Amino acid sequence: MTIAIAVVLVATVVGLLLYMFAQKPLTNVQQLIQQGRYSEAVAAAGNDWIHRAEALKLLGRFEEAIDAYRQSDDPAAREGIALSLAHLERDLLEAQRMMEEQIALHPQIQEFQALDLAYILMRAGKRDDALRVFRDNVELLETRFRDDYTDPDPLLAETLFMYAELSEAAGDRDHAEMLRNKAESWAPASVWAQRSAGS
Repeated sequence: MTIAIAVVLVATVVGLLLYMFAQKPLTNVQQLIQQGRYSEAVAAAGNDWIHRAEALKLLGRFEEAIDAYRQSDDPAAREGIALSLAHLERDLLEAQRMMEEQIALHPQIQEFQALDLAYILMRAGKRDDALRVFRDNVELLETRFRDDYTDPDPLLAETLFMYAELSEAAGDRDHAEMLRNKAESWAPASVWAQRSAGS
């Protein structure tokens, strides 16, 4: 009986170790981003175009981020380009087209993609459309940040910033302020912290 228990324990421990090693570890670039060392992450990225672009975006270097996204074959790169254009308030119809196409071809976390689209629409002056898309997804967004995304993550600071902008446009200033504070604390050295503090 004790031998059988020992065998089960060893098998369980070996299985857990194999599972842990099979998980994707954070890359050095991702670790630098998590530590708020965005300039170092850009330098360390090399040809890791998607993470280079994300680090550049955290620094507010949107033109360079667009160039890096264009080098990436990751489907999320198109979403990054569309948002960078919106942050620059440039080529907003193209940004809208790209985001709508991204949602159709590569649906991911739908409420986040809907928030991205709503933000682009708001920047393009399509306030009613933006608020309609936002209101259709706000409950899911709230659930995500309440239940799933509770740990500080600099890569979510942009989402928090956009969420705050749309919340304020929808008339919920208190919630917008809370979201801006969270964006500042999750990515204190980022453009999202600066923009949140300036709002």
